[in-house]
Amino acid sequence: MTIAIIDGDLLSFKASAANETRLIKATHIPSKRTKEFKHRTEFKEFIGDSFPLSDFEVVDVQKADNISYALHTVKQMINNIVSKCGTDKYEIYLSGSDNFRDTLPLPTKYKGNREGMLKPLQLREVKQYLIEKQGARVATGEADDVISTRQYEGLLRGEKIIGCSTDKDSYGTEGYIFNWDKMDKPFLVEGLGRLWEKDKKIWGVGYKWKALQWICGDAIDGLKPTYLAGIKFGEKSAYNILKDLETEEQVNKAVHDLYLKWYPENKVFIDQCGIQRDFNYLQIAQTYMDGVHMERWVGDRINLKEIWKNYA
Repeated sequence: MTIAIIDGDLLSFKASAANETRLIKATHIPSKRTKEFKHRTEFKEFIGDSFPLSDFEVVDVQKADNISYALHTVKQMINNIVSKCGTDKYEIYLSGSDNFRDTLPLPTKYKGNREGMLKPLQLREVKQYLIEKQGARVATGEADDVISTRQYEGLLRGEKIIGCSTDKDSYGTEGYIFNWDKMDKPFLVEGLGRLWEKDKKIWGVGYKWKALQWICGDAIDGLKPTYLAGIKFGEKSAYNILKDLETEEQVNKAVHDLYLKWYPENKVFIDQCGIQRDFNYLQIAQTYMDGVHMERWVGDRINLKEIWKNYA
């Protein structure tokens, strides 16, 4: 049996975003004259040194086309995904409430960097279409975790249950994955996996990829493991540490040593829920592992106290 398990959050966002035009409208405050521009760079080039920026009020403008085009786009996306997965069976999941990551003892708010960002005007309507016409299910928490659990379930059962997403988070879970923006067909992720460099970017699959995220965090989700240490540590540095390691044990030891190096002493901070914490390196590492780890079953967590017990 082959089933495509599709990220409805990404489907709805991409289809609704493709159906609108984004501009900026600049108003010259003294004269009240307005003009639209493609973006802020174009506006700044237009005024040059003629006027100070403080003379203008600049606002974002969104103009959506007829909703039928967005719905047509999302149907085409679904058809394309299932076709490349070699099946006509699919499930779609949308993120819901009660995301446990919102209450993790993180020093910065989970996905806090997304607050204030513009959402496509027709996002809600496309999601509703997915629910009513495509049978999409609303998850408890993030759709990513449900997709990951179904993906892993397929591996255990010997079935081709394919996690379909353009989010690189899914690359760390064992099972079949399909990135409809990057791949022509599904790809099987197993075990330790590997890392590679392409077009000056670091890519990877398997446990090594999870470890790289654990070290580097996820800028999109606002996860930065070195935040409390006040240092910079990029993907290339993580890649150089992890790429040649041959076992999961070696990877775990390397990550342990890094966190201990970053946090030789406890850090006191106020977490995203307003609670004061006094954490050692193990507790900080556990928090970020919980943040980047995609569940393989409901409630799945990786217990670092057990895994790292021989390293201290």
